[in-house]
Amino acid sequence: MKILFWNTQKKPLASEITELIAEEDCDIAAFCETDEKTVVDAIGALEIQHNRTYLFQTTPGCDRIKVILKKEINGITLLNQHKYFSLMKLTKPGKELIIGFVHLPSKMHHSLDEIRRASELLNCQIQEEEAAHGINDSLIMGDFNVDPFEMPMISFTGMSATNSIDCMNKDVITRAEESKRLFYNPMWSLYSSHSERPGSHKFRRFGEDVINWHFLDQVIIRPSLINKFDFKALKLIFNTTSFMFTNRNGRPVASDHLPISCEVEF
Repeated sequence: MKILFWNTQKKPLASEITELIAEEDCDIAAFCETDEKTVVDAIGALEIQHNRTYLFQTTPGCDRIKVILKKEINGITLLNQHKYFSLMKLTKPGKELIIGFVHLPSKMHHSLDEIRRASELLNCQIQEEEAAHGINDSLIMGDFNVDPFEMPMISFTGMSATNSIDCMNKDVITRAEESKRLFYNPMWSLYSSHSERPGSHKFRRFGEDVINWHFLDQVIIRPSLINKFDFKALKLIFNTTSFMFTNRNGRPVASDHLPISCEVEF
């Protein structure tokens, strides 16, 4: 199953979205900072121009996320819908998977502690849904608005997303008698393959740090999915046949974020 995410910076990118989805042949695509008209226009163009049938998946309670699915994707059950995230359950005979799409608060207007609290809420809600439905496998994707190494992502009280693949051996950690399941963050593997421009977004925070490139757009998975996750398919997308998403210096220009896609066996 191929999954795609893009923060489109509130730009009318229906043509770009259409070609991106057609060329990536993704099963599920999610967007933030995108209006419903843009997504619906892209769905129509996919049908007319590429003979691909996608359906708009409503996410009532989460206006920040827009989701479309291949018509063939059945067994979707909406779980918790929050201002900052949308959770859903995918069901096949003998298989269940929780997928979440997120657009967490921005560091431009919120402190890291506020983002950590939003991450904690998200993580707790995922654990509640996993327990309620008896599911071990969860994949969360989107604009976390922090880098893989920042506290909202790596802290025990945030997303608990580790950079160690050894978490397959013990995916639960306990601190002060509180237990929490770990996530594994495969985004760390992209730092070496994109060493010149390590990130999907570029901005400077003068006076705070000297980092220019940021992996704000990420996918994290439960350790139970590591052997089902295609690490070679995890990528940033720089262009389609007709559209360039970066300028000559490699900086995102279609949107201020680059699309990201991944594949997981389901």
